[in-house]
Amino acid sequence: MKYFASFMFTLFLFCLPVQAAVDEVSFSSDTMQYDYKAGRFYAEGNVTIKGREMTIIATIASGDTSSKVFNLLGNITISGIWNGDNVSLAAMSATAELGAQPRYTLESGISGNIGKINVDCEYLQMVGDDFLTKNVRKFQDLNAGISFSASNVKGIINNGELTQAEAEGNIIIRGTQDKKGGIVELRGRKAIYSIARGTVVISGGVSATQGKRTFKADSLVYIPATNRIEAQGSQMNRPQITIDINDESLPKRNK
Repeated sequence: MKYFASFMFTLFLFCLPVQAAVDEVSFSSDTMQYDYKAGRFYAEGNVTIKGREMTIIATIASGDTSSKVFNLLGNITISGIWNGDNVSLAAMSATAELGAQPRYTLESGISGNIGKINVDCEYLQMVGDDFLTKNVRKFQDLNAGISFSASNVKGIINNGELTQAEAEGNIIIRGTQDKKGGIVELRGRKAIYSIARGTVVISGGVSATQGKRTFKADSLVYIPATNRIEAQGSQMNRPQITIDINDESLPKRNK
């Protein structure tokens, strides 16, 4: 039966753009139905697509060679090289749009790595260097050691490195550990992460916890490299800090 699927896909390749043939795209499955005139196919069972340094495995795949849109379902894994670094992702459904500007959209139970980024979310879209994630349980920059959870996170990943990111909605950011082993935790409604400046700017009902100290302000600037927090406020809403007097990390007065 796999022989039949491979034969039918040979016909399918004739309908693909020249670039796909040059990239040596291969496709195999246990069973396949292909409508040569309409350019539509349906494959089921151990579906494997290889090409452009990427391998995609799924339970079911369907597509249209005219629109170059391909749909995948069931225990999907995507592995290989994307934008110059390793990718290893899992999801329950995905769509690949292989036009002039390829677009990959994954949905439901997404987890894995894109270069130095670890993700756990319900929606991920990649177009060139740009990405968008939604319902984000974890978006972790392994280089900087900080992790986001938010309603959505979008930005740019170039050669596996996060160059900028913006998060919105119910944001929780966990930073690097301090000397006592504590982790800085920041909360707000919007965050802008600039790798070039080495800062995370959080705004909207902002609070930060560092050890037994709590900061509140209009906005906070967090510097991951030094674990430093800078509070910004207005004349009507000045920055506030709450300190536990039993905090052992505070400097002690000489008796």
